[in-house]
Amino acid sequence: MYLLKTSTITTRLRIKTGDPMRSLFHAGILLTLLCLCLAVGAPARADDVRVSAEVSDATAEVGEPVDYKITIGGAIHASVPENIDVDGLTITYGGEQMQFSVTFGSSQRTAVYTYSVVPQRAGDFVIPAQQITIDGNAYTTKPVSFKVGGTASSGGGGQGSDGNGQLYYAEFILPRDTAYIGEALPIEVRLYVDARVRAQLEEMPEITAEGCTVQKINNKPDQSQVTRNGREYIMATYKTAVTPAQAGKVTVGPVTVQALAQLPQQRRRRRTGGPFDDPMFQNPFFDDAFQNMMSPPQQIKIRGEPVELEVKALPAAGQPRSFAGAVGNFTLATSIRPAMVEAGDPITITAKISGRGDFDRVTVPQITNPDGWRTYPPSAKFEPDDDVGISGTKTFQLAAIPETKKSESPTLEWSYFDPVEEKYVTLTGTGSPIKVEGEPQPAATPAVAQQTPAAPGNQGNQGNPASPAKPDIQYIRADSAGWGETFQPLYENRLFWEAQGVPLLALLGFVGLQVARKRAADEQARKRAQWRKEKDAALAAMQRRDAPESELYQAAARALRLEAAIQTGRAPDTLDGAEVAGARALDEAAAEQVRRLFDRQAEVLYAGASGGRSAASPQARVDLLETVKAYENAKPSA
Repeated sequence: MYLLKTSTITTRLRIKTGDPMRSLFHAGILLTLLCLCLAVGAPARADDVRVSAEVSDATAEVGEPVDYKITIGGAIHASVPENIDVDGLTITYGGEQMQFSVTFGSSQRTAVYTYSVVPQRAGDFVIPAQQITIDGNAYTTKPVSFKVGGTASSGGGGQGSDGNGQLYYAEFILPRDTAYIGEALPIEVRLYVDARVRAQLEEMPEITAEGCTVQKINNKPDQSQVTRNGREYIMATYKTAVTPAQAGKVTVGPVTVQALAQLPQQRRRRRTGGPFDDPMFQNPFFDDAFQNMMSPPQQIKIRGEPVELEVKALPAAGQPRSFAGAVGNFTLATSIRPAMVEAGDPITITAKISGRGDFDRVTVPQITNPDGWRTYPPSAKFEPDDDVGISGTKTFQLAAIPETKKSESPTLEWSYFDPVEEKYVTLTGTGSPIKVEGEPQPAATPAVAQQTPAAPGNQGNQGNPASPAKPDIQYIRADSAGWGETFQPLYENRLFWEAQGVPLLALLGFVGLQVARKRAADEQARKRAQWRKEKDAALAAMQRRDAPESELYQAAARALRLEAAIQTGRAPDTLDGAEVAGARALDEAAAEQVRRLFDRQAEVLYAGASGGRSAASPQARVDLLETVKAYENAKPSA
């Protein structure tokens, strides 16, 4: 918009005597300039404002731009819309022009706002009324209609559309128009852009859906060149999947994509009666020249019309108890490790579910014989086999601890619904042979020594038959018991020197024992010092505000084990929760807190990726620190 500001105009006129015509000419120029300045600077009156809208041509062809103009007379301060949205038309704001016409005593001001309108399909179109604001007052244009030649279409390109000569459109491709609740149905979104259009997509296709969920598109499209309805298109194909969530008719779409494009300018030559109507300018060369013209870059919206899908409910009859909503076609494979464990040690059960379907609905298989097993929440990992994510393998790892003697791992069961066969299928993972050594450790019970007094007259071990026999008292003998007499010097007797070596060996043994005890004490002291350092590190790890819940519980359990090891001298890794609690004289509430801490730490340890990854709450950190502090301050157990 142009604003001509009023300024002081100084005009020097040299009027010569005897030249009245020259003086009159200069006076006329000055008067005209003054009138112009006054006219421009004067504010517009509401009665003088005129607003109108029109298109340059009442008829057009697909891809042929026409001009839409909003003309405002009698004002220069106007606010017009920059974006006009009409389905099937690409409307781009082109700018404004200001026109002045000045006569003696009056002036007229006219502002023209021009838009380029490119039809994308044939049919009858109406550009709705537009609201204009001028000097704070609202004005409204009249709707403008025009016709686009060619075969009419409903626009947008639904499934199987041939484009009907549009410059760009989108469509959905579905394998069928029926599905079951929970069934992952692969779909394709195809974008068609006229080969002459220079387009750059600014975003991934956005699909709205009613009564179903659509996987977000994040894969690169496949591109190819195709011919549809006699027009060359660049086709970009995106793949995704839709999963119905309710029975009945559901709507998939529409789909919209924002792009920046340069459109071909195919203006028709209109006969004006001037020199350009000469046959020389009707040569096809000029047609090609006009067709090669491109519009400036502008925003376009590629749209595809929605499609309907008939969704059937899953049958209630014959639904297995292990069915959790998975629909598709799957297989189940199971394995365990290790095959031989000590009683109380965990085994890892791996269940792999492979196939095609919505893997968000694929849950961990159920254990059909849970007696004698303590299990923990499983970890889950999905590996897709396609770009959409409806084909692949989901792996579950479940930790299970045998609480009794077992010769076989647990049996797993999982069910799904087959939409092709229209029936439920139950898969079974049979147990594998395992060997559990030892017995589960019962709770320690202090033993009370039982002493049975010997009955009168009983001798030796008669009162306790299980005790080994002890020799009776031997009386002193007066004879030599077969010792012979000899006059050999004592120092020549080998037995004499062997007898002298006994005290020496005893002395050396005593010294060695003391050295070993000293070394053992030093080693134990070194271990306790190392354990204190490790406990300080564990307490420091508990102070981290961003520590996940799993690390927090493991650090707390480690600190308690190290504190018990410092007191008992046992290796910390050999102490379980009950032994740690028994190392301190704790009341029942404190002992229960310690046991709960170790139970939660074991659950996090065996739960894998599914447990403890979220950040621990501040209150949980405070509770664990108080539990560890109370344990440290408690007296050692007797």
